[in-house]
Amino acid sequence: MQISERDRILSGLCKAMEEVGEFQKGHWRAQGPGWGNEKSSKELVSFVDVESERRLAEVLLDLVPGSGFYGEETRKERKDLTWVVDPIDGTTNYLSGLDWFCVSVALYEGEKPLLSAILRPVAGEWFWAARGAGAYHRLGERPRDFPGPASPLALPRAQACPLQAALVDTGTPYRSPDTREAFYKAMDEVLTASRDIRRLGSAALDLALVAGGWIQAFWEVDLQPYDVGAALLLLEETGCEVSTIDGKPYSPFSSRSLVTGLPGAMAELRAIVARHYAGLRV
Repeated sequence: MQISERDRILSGLCKAMEEVGEFQKGHWRAQGPGWGNEKSSKELVSFVDVESERRLAEVLLDLVPGSGFYGEETRKERKDLTWVVDPIDGTTNYLSGLDWFCVSVALYEGEKPLLSAILRPVAGEWFWAARGAGAYHRLGERPRDFPGPASPLALPRAQACPLQAALVDTGTPYRSPDTREAFYKAMDEVLTASRDIRRLGSAALDLALVAGGWIQAFWEVDLQPYDVGAALLLLEETGCEVSTIDGKPYSPFSSRSLVTGLPGAMAELRAIVARHYAGLRV
């Protein structure tokens, strides 16, 4: 992809995400607790999710003619170039009035992310990346280009950190009853072996924090492509290894488990969870 074309797509993408974020903020905390619909057990959706995805699809498919669209709420169509979109990653947080939710968008070529962006609307916090051009973070003004590794906006390359000094993030296995026992046994050991554990509720943002070095390790089972699609490129561009629990290369469209983190912490975390999940299809 030519630099001019890449920057054109990023600019249009982020403008659309910003507008969708404003729409989401207009409905955030506007209703009482417990609103929204349950599409399956503990999987929530609202008209805000659906309308946000519709608005994004309208812009993104025009930005890259002939592209596919793989979203959480509407179509799941893959082509040579495909938009992987979560209109609100962290819907449960959004519906509860918590501000840890985001708009997550990535453009994929096959299973390879080419560029991506994540917006936390309430804070105006952006993460973005392009293959081979680095990963970046800023508050406030939306991204328009990829300023290079010397920029103060660039996320640094991952630095080694032992698990003992690591803050570990995860997600509870509400989609995965067969892994529940393994999860809680692993969590007990990880809690002892690490600095502490968090469960924040938006995998896209959680993984962006790993890429930034602010969370040092992460694991979860049964994440969906739209949960991780944008953040995977941030991790790749900052040098964070990503694998399944049993150490295989991670694919957003076919892998069941994900482990990542800074060098040192990631390997130690994977060794612990692999023992507890042994015998399960992860």
